[in-house]
Amino acid sequence: MALRSLVDHDPTARTKSVQKRSQILFWSAYSKVYDGLLKLQPYAELIVDAVDQLDIRDGSKIVDLGCGTGNCLNQVIRRYGDLPGSLTGVDSSPQMLKAAGAKLGSDPRVELLEGSLLEWLEKAPESSVDNFISVNVLYTMDAPVRKQFWTGISNALSPDGNAVVVTTDRAGIGPLAKQHLAQVPFWRAFPPKLVAVLLMNMVIWLFESNSVYDPVPLEALVMEAESTGLIVDSTKRCYGGEVDGVDVMLVVRKV
Repeated sequence: MALRSLVDHDPTARTKSVQKRSQILFWSAYSKVYDGLLKLQPYAELIVDAVDQLDIRDGSKIVDLGCGTGNCLNQVIRRYGDLPGSLTGVDSSPQMLKAAGAKLGSDPRVELLEGSLLEWLEKAPESSVDNFISVNVLYTMDAPVRKQFWTGISNALSPDGNAVVVTTDRAGIGPLAKQHLAQVPFWRAFPPKLVAVLLMNMVIWLFESNSVYDPVPLEALVMEAESTGLIVDSTKRCYGGEVDGVDVMLVVRKV
């Protein structure tokens, strides 16, 4: 009763409550259309390519850091079948995890965890994970947090395993549109779900436009990873082409 009274009579608390409800509604709607991105050719190819770089063996333990709606884990199952021993997805969005659960819930090997991926990494036993994958999550972190991210992977990764990390280092969507339209006829290039998720992304970009975003060059990312005891096996540009793409992909392993 006291909490209800505070929300009802304190304008600041009431505003925060409305904002929180609005955010929940937005992310709930976003999670329902997010997989429209699978109709975007560069995104679909990115997921396949990232999973193909994993060195998965019989019984491998795989962890997706920032799993979203579970597209990477779903591709692992499609690509490797019964080979993985367990598949774990970690994400801070309950709405995204709900969508992932609907997609992956029938597979008993899958575990979906809501929470901070950094906290998960801090608690992970040493050398306990065979394969990590993380797609378009790292770019949201500043330098100290990226240090935690790489250190956590270095600690938890098994000696024979590897990790695939994809992150944005360039702004703009021109290369994505160009690649997509080059592969898909215009008359079916933009189905409703894809249009919906692109419009919602525009809303997100609008709200984030006031924040400081400084893309980290690939060379700096390589140095950060190697400073924590990782070896960068390979790098390449992707998500819009190997020359103009807006993402970079790093494949790393332990020293």
